[in-house]
Parts: sequence; C-alpha cells; structure tokens
Amino acid sequence: MDRKHILKLGRAYAFLARNIIGGKIVNLLLDLLAFMDFRMLIFLSMWHPDHDTRIKYLRKRGVQVGEHVFVDQGAWIEITTPQSVILEDYTAVAYGAVIVAHDATGPRVVDIPMRVKETRLKYGSGVGMGCIVMPGVTFEEYGHAMAGAVVTKDVPAGMVVAGNPAEVKCKMEDIGIAWQADIKVHPEIYYDHPSPWRPPSTPYDYLVTWRKEGLKARPPTDLRTGTILDYLIEAKAKREKKGQ
Repeated sequence: MDRKHILKLGRAYAFLARNIIGGKIVNLLLDLLAFMDFRMLIFLSMWHPDHDTRIKYLRKRGVQVGEHVFVDQGAWIEITTPQSVILEDYTAVAYGAVIVAHDATGPRVVDIPMRVKETRLKYGSGVGMGCIVMPGVTFEEYGHAMAGAVVTKDVPAGMVVAGNPAEVKCKMEDIGIAWQADIKVHPEIYYDHPSPWRPPSTPYDYLVTWRKEGLKARPPTDLRTGTILDYLIEAKAKREKKGQ
C-alpha cells in the first residue's frame, strides 16, 4: 500500500470518526429539545437525520409503528390524532408522503364534529414519494402507491395504484417480472442492494430467479457517497475482489 493511499484512508477514517462523535453529541442535544418541547418532537419525527430516531419519535407521538418499518425524512404523519395511524411490520413511507387520519373540513365551516378514521398500512405495503393518503384508507398486504398518488380508497393486496385519485395500475408481481427482464438489457443501472426493511419472504419470491440465472447486478461498493468516505468504499471493494 503506497503512502498516498494510506493518507487517503487516514483522512477517510478521521472524517468518519469526527462525524460519528459529532452525531452522538447532536443527537443528545436534539433529544433534549424533543423532551422539552413537543413541537420539536413533531418536527424531529419528520426531519431527524437518523432513521431509528425518527421511528422512536413517531412512537412517542403516538403513531403505531411495527418492526422493520422504513419512514423517510420529510414524511408528514398525522399530528392531530397520531394514534389513528398504524404502520405494520415491513411497511415503508417515502420522502414527502402525507398520511392523515382526521378530516376537519366540515368543522371549519359549520358546527359539526371532526371526523377521525383509522388509516393503516398492512404488512409489506408502501407509500411512494409525495403521496397523499386520505383518512380511513387501508393498504392491504403488499399494496403500494406510486410517487405522487392521491389515495382516497383502500389499496387491494399486491396491487400498485397511481394517479389522482389513485387507481389500480398493475400488480406487484408485474413490476418484479419487468425489472428482472430489464436487468438482462441494462445490468449497468442495477445495484445489488440488501435492505433491512425488506420482508424475509413474500408471495413473489418464486418470481425472483435472476441470481439463479446468473444475471449480474453491480456490487453496492460501486455506489459513491460524494465524500472522502469513497476511499473506504474503494478499499472494501479491493479487499472483496482479492477474496474472490
């Protein structure tokens, strides 16, 4: 290993250590703010940079969050009646999505009670970037909404909805089949990407044959962060290559 390479790795490890220590200090300060001011708890449940902390804050607010749930930054999840939103295991809410459970349109105009309906994402379902999920909607198992959809009615199991108002466009298995076929044509745009939020098994596993077929996706070490951490990624890729 030459001197230049050692210096690069040294800079990368120093950068990593500085950010880990700094992150812990910032997290302690933000935890204190969330404890002192409920408004900050709401804000941080949307924008805290650490995913696990966002989940913790959502639960503190009253949102019913299962295990292995992914909620991206900027997701607005019911504030007035958070206990009416249920995110079951292995569900996902993408950036900028809105999930509501109450409707106060009537009370703003006339003397009529506010309406609250349970809004639920069942096992393995997901809400795409910028979606709006209206009160009372249920996503059945493995039901998904594409980016920008306005979901006003229940999403059937294993179906994908899109549009405003959202309508069924295809089945989840159709997407799996189409992506797998596309890997054969454009392998350069696919990265092998393990996810802790992916269900351990699904009804669609029998469709996933690309590994058995020997199709090649790019390794995750080909992805870049745009920071000096790329030096660590390159070193890891070299070690893995030597170990093959």
